[in-house]
Amino acid sequence: MKTTLSNMRSIKQNSNRLAAYLATGIGAGLVATPAADAAIVTIDITSTGFDLDGVNAGVSPGSTTSKLNFPFSGGGTIQARNNYLGDMGLSGSSGLNFASGSEYATPVKFTLDQSIDSSANWQGGYYSVFKYGNSEFSPDFGSGSYMGFKTAQGNFGWLEVTWSGATDTFQIHSGAYESVANVAILAGDTGTSAVPEPGQVASSLLLLTLGAAGVAIQRQRAKKKLAEAVAQS
Repeated sequence: MKTTLSNMRSIKQNSNRLAAYLATGIGAGLVATPAADAAIVTIDITSTGFDLDGVNAGVSPGSTTSKLNFPFSGGGTIQARNNYLGDMGLSGSSGLNFASGSEYATPVKFTLDQSIDSSANWQGGYYSVFKYGNSEFSPDFGSGSYMGFKTAQGNFGWLEVTWSGATDTFQIHSGAYESVANVAILAGDTGTSAVPEPGQVASSLLLLTLGAAGVAIQRQRAKKKLAEAVAQS
């Protein structure tokens, strides 16, 4: 069977996620809990009470609204701003932060499959908005752009977002987050690209019990599988 680019990306995504789960379990002194419980949770941006899918997240001009409270205790809130004191875009509160630069209106633009993890600069408030006080502006976010966020508990997530400075409009298209703290997520990953077979799960749990050696073995297997997929394409 010919291997598609989508399948190759799926192999890479799942191997990266499994390695992250293994590393998390080792660091916490756990055996199988991270790999067994970890999952990517998609955000239903159209559900009642969220209403994040409209232009400017459905916020009336001149106002700011808290749009999403995460299901973890004190996990944080996403705020949407529509020309509130000249600010346009998204910011975090209650411990939730977005990946951004060191100046106002500098949200990081992630691309598909780019890792969102602890290496990012996690700023709060006005750093993540697209426009700050009619004086600081972010470059446009076109199709296929993502913002990365981190909850108060350390859960990484992404929002697929577009932004146009010419029209002062932004829109959220989709989102997801990792259910386990400190586990990286790939921008655009919904966790549904592939389902491991029972034998693969058992093998992964065995590698987990082997600690760091297991992680090394898993990475070698993932590289070999990816190389075989390239050869077959």
